[in-house]
Parts: sequence; structure tokens; C-alpha cells
Amino acid sequence: MKALVVEPTLTYKLLLESLFNDRSCETVLVSSGREGLLAAKETSFDLVCVALHLEDMTGIDFCKILRTEGNRTLPIVMMTSEEEKRIFEEGMAAGVTEIFRKEDLLAITKYLTTFKAQHLADSRLAGRVLCVTNNAPLTSVLQTQLSQMGLKVEQSCFGEDAFDKFGTSDYDLIITDTLLAGPMSGLALVREVRQGPLKKRMIPILVLSSFQDDARKIETLRSGANDYVSKPILEAELAARVRNLITNKKLLDQVEVQQVRLEEMAMTDSLTTLYNRHCLNENAPGYISEAGRHDLPLSLVMIDLDDFKHVNDTYGHNAGDQVLVQVADLLKKSCRQEDIAARFGGEEFLLLLPYCNGQDAAKKAEVLRRKVEALKPNGIQVTASFGVCQLPEGNLLSFEEIFVLADKAVYDAKRGGRNLVVLSQEDEGF
Repeated sequence: MKALVVEPTLTYKLLLESLFNDRSCETVLVSSGREGLLAAKETSFDLVCVALHLEDMTGIDFCKILRTEGNRTLPIVMMTSEEEKRIFEEGMAAGVTEIFRKEDLLAITKYLTTFKAQHLADSRLAGRVLCVTNNAPLTSVLQTQLSQMGLKVEQSCFGEDAFDKFGTSDYDLIITDTLLAGPMSGLALVREVRQGPLKKRMIPILVLSSFQDDARKIETLRSGANDYVSKPILEAELAARVRNLITNKKLLDQVEVQQVRLEEMAMTDSLTTLYNRHCLNENAPGYISEAGRHDLPLSLVMIDLDDFKHVNDTYGHNAGDQVLVQVADLLKKSCRQEDIAARFGGEEFLLLLPYCNGQDAAKKAEVLRRKVEALKPNGIQVTASFGVCQLPEGNLLSFEEIFVLADKAVYDAKRGGRNLVVLSQEDEGF
């Protein structure tokens, strides 16, 4: 980032230089308006800071001349010690973008910090843009400018083709002209996108148009466009609007990702990454209700590691945690996609098995029992007791009632010598 400082007072000039240097900004320091105008012709600047009173002209006159020499979008900050409203009005009319009192260093510092951060954001902008226009010169301008901003650009002349691309690829922004080559107009494209797949219909859309009447602008926004740029296009305006739209989209994307992560955290056990008790209580009633309505088999398997307190007391809680993690991994690998494997608490695990009757669930539990016995996590011999319960046919029990039956079956397995599978309905050990 490079700034031009036009300030006749040496002390204040050095102060501004220090503020810019603290933000890794290169500065060119001059004292007069003439020197400043000459520097602006020879060098491209990102920001101009000018004092109200210069050696050879006022800062307001300097701004007027600078604007007439082609610097239409260059940010200009004017520093003044005066508080007259007239100064502010004349400065803004001359093209000044911000006016600060010289004594208000805090406000100046905040502005420079924000400006620098925004400049960095512009240089780091990334994303994919779909540009829809059949105007060759405009297409070239968009391609050049967006590429310079770090964006990947795809082009299309037809609304129909653009909508097909939208359906098969992911973009961060759509820029469309109102008039396109085919029968589909830019506004029709906007409406089609807004009625597209739920996860994609909120993509930001920027519409370009040579129409200036208010009715068309309002219709453009009503159709679902996020923003509107009139032709001829100012490159700085286009860049600012593109940056804002893409930045906002990425922020919303981050919020959605964080929301999903929070939901996952709320539903999973932090140690084993299995579902937790809360998730089980939320989802099990739905599974049970569906099984009861359609007479589908459903079984519950309760798993309790044997003598787990002895593991913690003998090998330590870190070793105990590793045992839980490895047993959980074994359960996850042994589950079908529709099954729910959960850590119910402590050393207790639970499997909810839709479309699985009690006999098949008991056979699955027996396989798991043998795998747990052979697992020996960190060299520690571990066994588990299994209690199996099937949802009775024609009897819509609650999750709590089925859980009680499975828990009783685990108790029977413990009483029978541990390292057993007990099927609640038949009270039979395997």
C-alpha cells in the first residue's frame, strides 16, 4: 500500500509518516499542492492525505484539481484544525472522502488501520465468479479486473448455459448483464437461480445494466439481485461491490460451517466421537415410532465394559480413555449406515439397530463380544457384557422402556459371569 501525504508542517508530516510506517505502508511526503499533484501524475497511490492549508493553495483546491486530472475514485483524506461546517461541505463537494481534525489522532489511527485491513482483504480475495454477458468489451473488462482481484472467472453469453453451470458447479458470485444473447434475460436468470436448489439459491448476484430508470432498478432488486451497477462501470465501484458480496458470502459460509460443528459437538461424545446420550434421546423415539407403525424389527444392544474401574485404578485414567476410544472405533466400524452407536455414559455403550430382530442383534453382539475380547487396547485385556432387547411386535414401547429391558439383560450377563451376551426376550446366554 502506498500513500501520498501533502502537509506543510514538518512535525505533523513526520507524525503521519510514523502512523503509516507502523502499518507497513510506503509514503511519499510533500509540502505543497503543486508537488502533490506532480507526484500523483508520476506514481499510483492507494490513499492521499492532504492538509486544508498548504503553501501554495488550499487542500480543497488541491482536491478539485486532483479529481479533474482523472483520479475519480482515489480516496482523499483531509486534515484540518478548523471546525467550520462550511469547510466540511466545501471539502466534500471538492471530492474529499473523509475529513478529520488534526487533533483527533485516535480517529485518524482507526481509519488508517481499517483502510489497511481492507486493502489487505482486497489483495487476498479469492473465489469463483460466473460472468454472464454477450458484450465482448464488457466481458474483457470483467475478466481482467476480476482476475487482478485474485478471482477465478468463468464466462457465458447465454442465461440458459449459465443456469446449467450454476447447477453443476459452485460459485461465490454471479455477475449478469440484463440483456443476454439468448431468450433468457439477466433478470430471468436471477429468478431461476433464486428458485434453484436450497443450498445454492442464496448465492450473491450482481446485475449490470445501462438502464437508469428507477422502475428497472427496483424490479432488479425484487427479482432477487443483491446489488446493481449502472453502466458505464467504474472499476473501483465494481471492485468494492464484488468484494463486499463475496466477503459477506464467505462469512455466511463460515457461520453455516460453525453451526454444523456446534450441532455435531452437541450430538457427539468428545472423547470417542460416537453419538452421545442427548443424540440418542433425540433420535431413538423416531426410530421406534417408525418401526412400530410399519411393523419393522428394531433392536437395542447395551454394552458395559467389565471391571472398568479396575482398568482405571491399575493403568490410570489416560489408559482407560484409550480403551474407551478403541472400543468405540470397533463399534463404529461394525455398524451399518442406518445404525446408531452411542456412548451412553462412563464405560457404557449402546447400539440402536433398525431393521434388525433380536436373534440377529444377539448374533451381532456375540461377534462384537469376541472382537472386544481380542482387542487388547494398549495391551490391556478387556471384556464386555452385552444386553439385547427387541422391540416387541405390535407393542409400541418407549425408548426408556426398551432401555430398561436391555439394561436388565446386561445385569443378567454380569450376574452370569460377565463377558456374555444375553437376549432379553428369551433370557438366553450365548
